[in-house]
Amino acid sequence: MFDASKEWIIFLPPDIPEVRKAAGDLVRCIGVLARLQEIGLKEDRFKEDGSVIASMEEAQKTPVIVDAFESAPFGMSAIIILNSEASGPQQNGFMWRAEPERVKIHGESGRGLCNGIYSFLSSLGISWPAPKQEKFPSPERKNPVGSSSGASQGFTLSNNRVYEPSCYQGRNPAAAPWRRFVPSGRKEIKVILKKGEAFAAWAARRRYDALIFPLTVIASVSMGRKIRELTKSAGEYGISIEAGGHDLSSLVPRRFFFFHRDFFRMEVGSRKMAHHFCPTNPGTLRLIARESGKLFRAAGETKVFHLWPDEEAESTWCSCPTCRAFAPMEQNRIAVNAAADVLASINPGAIVTYFERSGETGNVPLRRNIFGMEKLPEAKDLRGD
Repeated sequence: MFDASKEWIIFLPPDIPEVRKAAGDLVRCIGVLARLQEIGLKEDRFKEDGSVIASMEEAQKTPVIVDAFESAPFGMSAIIILNSEASGPQQNGFMWRAEPERVKIHGESGRGLCNGIYSFLSSLGISWPAPKQEKFPSPERKNPVGSSSGASQGFTLSNNRVYEPSCYQGRNPAAAPWRRFVPSGRKEIKVILKKGEAFAAWAARRRYDALIFPLTVIASVSMGRKIRELTKSAGEYGISIEAGGHDLSSLVPRRFFFFHRDFFRMEVGSRKMAHHFCPTNPGTLRLIARESGKLFRAAGETKVFHLWPDEEAESTWCSCPTCRAFAPMEQNRIAVNAAADVLASINPGAIVTYFERSGETGNVPLRRNIFGMEKLPEAKDLRGD
């Protein structure tokens, strides 16, 4: 049982700016829980399912102190200790442990500490159905009403200890289950960019580590300002903005089909506009280099680019006499290598992810800045996971 009415003091680690907003949520949510605990006997304040949508103002009624760790008055109050290692943002693991008057939340990095904070709050029954919405549980009575000891209220923790190691293993910074939010379409992208800061906060609370937008959106002049604003808001939680998706075919724009059909894939002796292209044609590779270079430069400091084959057509590649010597997976690698070479010259610290099914083999080696994804993240929408 977590008693929110205690005089909790939260100790924030220094020099980890990406955890400050998450810590602010921790302060505010405990304040709301304390207020709900105070009014818990007024059953009319709760919905039929026992939950309540608490207003932001209620959080101010029971303030929680945030102070530097060095000034901790141990033994004087219930405390929550936030701590983090100095690992890079690719380390998103965490652990937390809750005792009656002490909670410890530890992250492998600032990003991991944010995840730990929201994991702890979720274990108390707090959820975030959509941006600007929070759902709080009703307090539970420890003793029956009318008992000699009164009705002691609090909030039940679903766990008193949680440990989640880093999602990244070895040197593969693109490996699942790093949690990525992929918008479900152009319409939702516009909604996300309009919500901006509120969406970034929602994504952090739902423990997404990265947001993926199509290359054309990241590089768009018209959307550039909103992308920069979202990047700033997401960065305040350690969330990264990544570019791409099923965008590999976009590096060979379909308009070239009418002038350079030889750039496109052959099927049963005929060139096809749909799906992918002819990766062994030198003209195609030069076009990939040119188009990817424009997009990579426009994407600024973006560090992760996803170049995946067309969805549900991953094996639909070229069968021209030259390409026939290469398996579909090898053709995919030839194309991704061409783009990765350009990225290495423009943004040396950035990486490319590609996709191939488990068990596929071939003789085309990958560039050093390419990493595989065994499972592609599915598109989400704001209605939930």
